[in-house]
Amino acid sequence: MKHLLLAIPLMATFLSAEPERELAFKDAKKEQVRHSMIGPRDTLLFYSFAEQAAVLVVNISSKAPLSATATIHLFAPGTKAEALGKWVNNQHSCGLFPDVPEPILSSKLPEDSCAITARELVGRENSPQGEDVFADYKVKFTVKEHRVEGKYSLAAFGDEAGVFVKSSAS
Repeated sequence: MKHLLLAIPLMATFLSAEPERELAFKDAKKEQVRHSMIGPRDTLLFYSFAEQAAVLVVNISSKAPLSATATIHLFAPGTKAEALGKWVNNQHSCGLFPDVPEPILSSKLPEDSCAITARELVGRENSPQGEDVFADYKVKFTVKEHRVEGKYSLAAFGDEAGVFVKSSAS
């Protein structure tokens, strides 16, 4: 009986262990943000994986030289797509939604995981105050495969985004 009592917590741990989450670009809903209330900002790309209760955030700097970083946020299993959408909204707006899920894990990808592979100037935009001029670029970037054993596996992918880069004062 004593051995059975010792085995029960061990079995509960084994049975409650989550499977590793497989994050594939083709399964993601993408949202791009490049403006704030005061004008152009760093580009934020949110890739929501509803079935996996995860969000990948890619941040492309609005300062030259262009660079990108990424962080994966895992939420409790069963977190709904609507709740993920509210969390995403709060990351770039005025926090309109008070009751959003909090990530159970936030994992920054290694520095060399994201690379800008191409850029093309497509226009210019002035800040709302007219003080600054921003070059508007279409950029292509890649994100390397990354895995945290037992937590998630992100497949490598490439995508494109719009990025404003402060170019000069008016």
